[in-house]
Amino acid sequence: MKPMGTITKYYPFIDEESKTMLDSLMEESSSYYDFVQRLSAFVLENEVPVNLAYLAAVHAWWCRAEELKSLIQEKYENVPCVRPWQYPHNSVETHQLQYHDSVVEDIEKVMSSSPEDWMKMELHLLHTFYHWPLGELTSYYESLEKAKSLIDTNPRLNCFEPLICAFEGIAKLREAYVKESLAIIQRGKELAEVYDESLYKYMNMLQKGNILRTFNVQDSLALFEDLYNLAQDLEVPYFTIEVLHDSAIVYETAGEYDLAISSHLEKMKLFGITDIPEPFPSRIYSTLGDGQKALEVIERHFNCAGPFDSPLFYFWKAWALALVNKLEEAERTLDTAHSLIAKTGSEGTLGNYYHCVGVLELRRGNLLAALDIIEKAWDIAERVSSGTNQNRALLDLVRVEIALDKQSIDEIKVATPGKWLSKLEKFATERELTGIRMQAALLKSELYQNHGQLKDAQSILLDALSISDSLGVVTLRKMIKERLSDLSHLIKEAEISTDKRKSI
Repeated sequence: MKPMGTITKYYPFIDEESKTMLDSLMEESSSYYDFVQRLSAFVLENEVPVNLAYLAAVHAWWCRAEELKSLIQEKYENVPCVRPWQYPHNSVETHQLQYHDSVVEDIEKVMSSSPEDWMKMELHLLHTFYHWPLGELTSYYESLEKAKSLIDTNPRLNCFEPLICAFEGIAKLREAYVKESLAIIQRGKELAEVYDESLYKYMNMLQKGNILRTFNVQDSLALFEDLYNLAQDLEVPYFTIEVLHDSAIVYETAGEYDLAISSHLEKMKLFGITDIPEPFPSRIYSTLGDGQKALEVIERHFNCAGPFDSPLFYFWKAWALALVNKLEEAERTLDTAHSLIAKTGSEGTLGNYYHCVGVLELRRGNLLAALDIIEKAWDIAERVSSGTNQNRALLDLVRVEIALDKQSIDEIKVATPGKWLSKLEKFATERELTGIRMQAALLKSELYQNHGQLKDAQSILLDALSISDSLGVVTLRKMIKERLSDLSHLIKEAEISTDKRKSI
């Protein structure tokens, strides 16, 4: 492989022996991941300068090469600067919550020994990582400011600025400054290209793709295609897994549920995990209204991997339980989730809680309470958008609205789409959310069917079939065709009944 800035950016700060060895290993390697494996093997098999052991730990950490990380930590357990790079970071919802305090403790031990500025820089950014995207913004910014101040006093550390941009962009997004966030992240990507820093380029592109998901799904999917190619070039298995995971969320946001599920399943194959079921399809099945499948998936995950320090999976379990009318168990599960919300420091997590409570009230028939609570979830989703949270809040607000309409159906002669159905249709159309448009059509047809306007309901669904025939909407198309079949029978029965009355 050619020398790359991801590795050579350290050259101004390390000894000549380490630089010579890194040059030799890059020349022998076929890709970045191959280099990381070779570097790790070298520091495990030989006595090397501390700098080289440190770099091996850092690169293994970035690649989530867990076995190599463990072996490096075991050999260099008495080297303080290596210790902070031992912790997992595969899951935001669990690892960053679970290991934050330990990471900070190990970082502080290194700082007390007055390390060089370049090492301080990386450790401040590592600290930031374990705040991302959860935790208090004040503490998050504190670590970033320490990193920035090091650049101010030592311009040679500019090579670390692209990662600062990625983290600062995340912070701005949490403060709802979307345009500013994207501008900072774009600058980070461009700087990473200047420094030939593929890891930092990857980080900035990943954040940009996930931000675009909330308002421009098509651009987000195009960016994830580029990210997939970058991951393939680097040959880091985890990066490919991460891209599959995040692109699955984009497909889910678009309502392309079948592609979302297949991406999650492909991710698990690459992970090589066969004993723990992938939990994310549970949320997708619940969004489709299939509580039974959702519950089967999440209960398998709980049986293999629970309990959890994060409320996320408890939300999904409670949602599925509510959909199959196990309401008391759903409430107990939500109580557990509620006790964990404070740990996240995330308003978005609170929004997820409101959504689940609202669904529970809907299933109990407390429609006005459900409307009020899910509106709170929508308000938060508008401020702290993940894409999927907006969709599920809108879909369930429409379900409540239709249920309320049905209660007063005798007083209304003609079906009229309400506030939330109109908002859902506009939202899905403007953002080119093909699957969500099809779900909106299913709900709209239900409204018209409730009013006895069967042919209008039929026409709505026939139009919906023309929205997309993508592989991502196979399940939705099946649901629409099944509903059309039911409507066809009802229309025939109505016509027969009318003919009989005319003949009397």
